[in-house]
Amino acid sequence: MSGKKTLLTALAGLGAVAVASTAVLLAREIYRRPIELVFGMARLSLKARGAREEVQQVGELPMHYYDAGQQGEPVVLVHGLGVTSESWTTLIPHISHTFRVYAPDMPGFGRTPLAPDKQCIATHVEYLGRFLDALGYPQVTLVGQSLGGWIATRYAAAHPERIKRLYLLNSAGLIREGIYSPYTPDLPTARDYVRQVSGYRGPVPIFLLHAFVNTSRRPAFAQFIENYDRAEEVDELLAEISVPTTIIWGTEDKIFPLVCAHDFHAGIPGSRLVLVPGISHNSHIGAARKIARILLEDVDAACASELKA
Repeated sequence: MSGKKTLLTALAGLGAVAVASTAVLLAREIYRRPIELVFGMARLSLKARGAREEVQQVGELPMHYYDAGQQGEPVVLVHGLGVTSESWTTLIPHISHTFRVYAPDMPGFGRTPLAPDKQCIATHVEYLGRFLDALGYPQVTLVGQSLGGWIATRYAAAHPERIKRLYLLNSAGLIREGIYSPYTPDLPTARDYVRQVSGYRGPVPIFLLHAFVNTSRRPAFAQFIENYDRAEEVDELLAEISVPTTIIWGTEDKIFPLVCAHDFHAGIPGSRLVLVPGISHNSHIGAARKIARILLEDVDAACASELKA
């Protein structure tokens, strides 16, 4: 009996050591790479929910993407600046049972290498088009958030025949008074950014500030800022967008002021504006259920209209 007790005690001790070791390793990863850890956990969540990781060769560039759902209309999700396709983790499960969902890592972000071309909006629009060509659908629904909305807007203006519906979520692409840049190349700007977007005025852990700095210094981010061209803004293009467009905007966005939402709405003929009170810039996370409901209602309405016709 005493031998059995000794064995159990030893096993319990080994278990405690294993748990402690894991906790230390996890703490170290949180400290060293907090943003990468969040995206890594999001990746596991997507795969656990049935999303498939794929790579599509687009010219010489292998574009990584998630493919979720088995059937239904194709929906392509275009992420924002400095993040990855994993940023759609909250939305994808809500729409993949009705739509076939594709979420690519745009060039230089996530698992897609930097494009050999100049890092700018025109390059992202070009590779989005090549990615859509590779998928092979004559038309897709395009959903873009922040930078992704800017890319989607320019693509829809140039190729309306390829877009069935367009959704812009707290989209970039308009320069207006009150915009706050997410570019944080040093610790002071990173600290100011955290205070701006969160409203938190207390001390911020230095490892989190370093994470923001490291993200902004990556080539895809830094070169995009360096190559910024006012001519790529979308003011003059909005009137040319002829596809059904819905602008969805979290009213508590601390990066793009609410006037941007109204100007997108006023500029795009026949567009619809949906304001989501209490939601920040990341509306695709905070308002995922509402966005999913809008997409589902729109496809149901389109099907009903086709039946009546």
